[in-house]
Amino acid sequence: MRVVNPRQEVLVARDNDLVIAVTPLLRPSARVVAAAVRAGALGVLDLTGPDQAAGRQELALVNEWVSSPFGVRVDARFTNAELPAAATTVLLADPTLSPADFPDRRVLVEVTSVEEARAAVGAAGLIARGHEVGGRVGELSTFVLLQRLLADDRIESPIWAWGGIGPRTASAAVVGGAAGVVLDTQLALLAEADLPVELTTSSLGWTVRRPR
Repeated sequence: MRVVNPRQEVLVARDNDLVIAVTPLLRPSARVVAAAVRAGALGVLDLTGPDQAAGRQELALVNEWVSSPFGVRVDARFTNAELPAAATTVLLADPTLSPADFPDRRVLVEVTSVEEARAAVGAAGLIARGHEVGGRVGELSTFVLLQRLLADDRIESPIWAWGGIGPRTASAAVVGGAAGVVLDTQLALLAEADLPVELTTSSLGWTVRRPR
């Protein structure tokens, strides 16, 4: 049986925690974050993409546009000092980073295995990344990984599920014990994402047919 640390219960007791909305396809978008926050989710600006300049520009826009706390997803290229105070939640995408690198923020560590979850000392929560997600993943699907993390008595942190999430699987994840779910690619077709048609369709496995 999992016992949740009382301090961690306080850290995650927020109305917008059930859905974490990460800007899709490694493209930072202040508009997506703002839309997510307006919809009642936790909007997260993904700063791990190849265009760091765009990431910093969008981060400044989010800080200007969004009056509520928001989140950022970072790798080793960003430091705590570069993040605005309103970025109260940090998703750690880089396993070389530690929650201690981002003091006074709620840090959620992305993990792909039970071993990584056990090693996430100081994390306010965990993000279970199943192999349905792009990028760094392990061998387990989201639901198998989630179940193994929830069953481990040494893991006390709340856990969000990332990968293969739809309306029914989101409900199943929460009923099964997850603190919430993470969406990213699911947001690619939103008008706020403003992504090229070729990029969004290829990511979804669609084929674009141009009229002749």
